[in-house]
Amino acid sequence: MLTGVLFDLDDTLVDHRGAARAGLDAWAAGMGVVDAPDDVATRWTALEMRHYTAYQRGELTFAEQRRARVRGFLPHLDLRSDVAADEAFAGYLVGYQSAWRAFDDARRVVRRARRAGLAVGVLTNGDARQQRRKVERTGLAALLDELGVPLLASSALPAAKPDPRAYAAACAALGVRPEACLMVGDSVANDVRGAVGAGLSAVLLDRYDEHRGVGVRRVRSLDELEFAGA
Repeated sequence: MLTGVLFDLDDTLVDHRGAARAGLDAWAAGMGVVDAPDDVATRWTALEMRHYTAYQRGELTFAEQRRARVRGFLPHLDLRSDVAADEAFAGYLVGYQSAWRAFDDARRVVRRARRAGLAVGVLTNGDARQQRRKVERTGLAALLDELGVPLLASSALPAAKPDPRAYAAACAALGVRPEACLMVGDSVANDVRGAVGAGLSAVLLDRYDEHRGVGVRRVRSLDELEFAGA
């Protein structure tokens, strides 16, 4: 019997992809990047994945992964000093943060899960302070606080997804057994394979229809999720 559900945050409840693109479009040209917008976005995303993953593994600090990303993206600028790299990244951050928004189905699914009597949590890789700011700016914080839904960020956990310790800590925080908990998110590695490997069940949120044939239950919208008793 299902007694708990964990939701990923970025690109599950909050539109990280859209915000990142908005921030990038507003910033890159001013930093002397003249490539086609789609090529710019592809390069930035690859750097984000590479260095953010290193941060999640504990190989870089949160600030160091930002500096590594911006140095790789702007090799034509002298960003050898941490101050210069931080200032360059700050320009992107302004646009990124101003574009944060919750998906329309986010509030509905959290309320539906709680109405079903489930323990609900948000399990996200990232810095706890930034992720808290994100839910506050998008208006999700009020809902999570109202319903007693904890925001569990990897910086405050023993490990990041897909390490089994992340899911174990999250389930413990909810007071549920892993085998009675569902993980819902957009990452095949972090929210599906990692969760299943840790004993949870999983549903892949595939908003952009990018993962056909993944071999696990897949939904295109959180509105497709139903919980007994809701």
